[in-house]
Amino acid sequence: MKKTATPQKFITISSLSILLSMLTVVLGAPLLRVLRKAYGPWAFWVLGLAVTGAAWLLNAQPLALFLGSVWMTLGAYMEMEQRGLGWWFSGLASVALGAAATAAGVFGAFNKNGINTYAEVQKLAEQFSQQVQQMNPAVKLDPAILVQQIPSAVVIILIVALGVGLIFERRVFSWLNLPREKIASQLKLLEYRVPDYVIWIAMTAFLLTMVSFGGKATAILAVNIVNVAIVLYFFQGLAVLEVFLNSIRAGVLTRVLTYIILVGQMLLLLSVIGLIDYWVDFRSRIRRMNRPAENS
Repeated sequence: MKKTATPQKFITISSLSILLSMLTVVLGAPLLRVLRKAYGPWAFWVLGLAVTGAAWLLNAQPLALFLGSVWMTLGAYMEMEQRGLGWWFSGLASVALGAAATAAGVFGAFNKNGINTYAEVQKLAEQFSQQVQQMNPAVKLDPAILVQQIPSAVVIILIVALGVGLIFERRVFSWLNLPREKIASQLKLLEYRVPDYVIWIAMTAFLLTMVSFGGKATAILAVNIVNVAIVLYFFQGLAVLEVFLNSIRAGVLTRVLTYIILVGQMLLLLSVIGLIDYWVDFRSRIRRMNRPAENS
């Protein structure tokens, strides 16, 4: 079967990406990357504007915010990736643009609904907390903390969407039988490593969450930075795990069980592994251990 980007596949990709983005926010990301690469920027951006605008006009502002910000993040990253910019700069810039789009949408939605003060925002958070507790009494949410950590929550969603898009893009191309163009500047996932200077920012932020220094605003900023750092190092820990599984030639069942246990139940452990990787460099050690076996 010839690998071609047909109109029928465009409809399939568009429909699935929109549906998965509406249901899960992040799982439509691989399809969006395929859409941009297979059908070009015009198809990607026009569809994004149409879907986001339709959600907004239908008074589904939260949905429009999620769709628009994820679409902006993935699209901006791919535009910079196509121009040969480094993955770290492209990632930072695209997430910043996605977060800015979210902020603009939130302010627009607040103005449309007459919400103009911080007290009114906190009241919304209280109502949301009450609804969550009614659905699941075991969950306890502090409205004040919820509002304070919204910035990092938005950034984390965008980082996860970008990560999911990069990780599963190749499989979606294969599933849809579409030609996949390789880009020289594209991130090699198994080599993903957070830049060295980030660890000092993360450790300083963690210290500021433990020690009362610089006031409440500093502590809130520090918590948000720590939240984002945990996700960045989670992906580094995930890369270490994948290299290890490759080194032992793990089968499908072993991989599934490993990911269910570690990714599904012990997210923080992978973040810790990613953090320690700064000093230990697990991947180099794993490859050195396997080299004699490969040469024999």
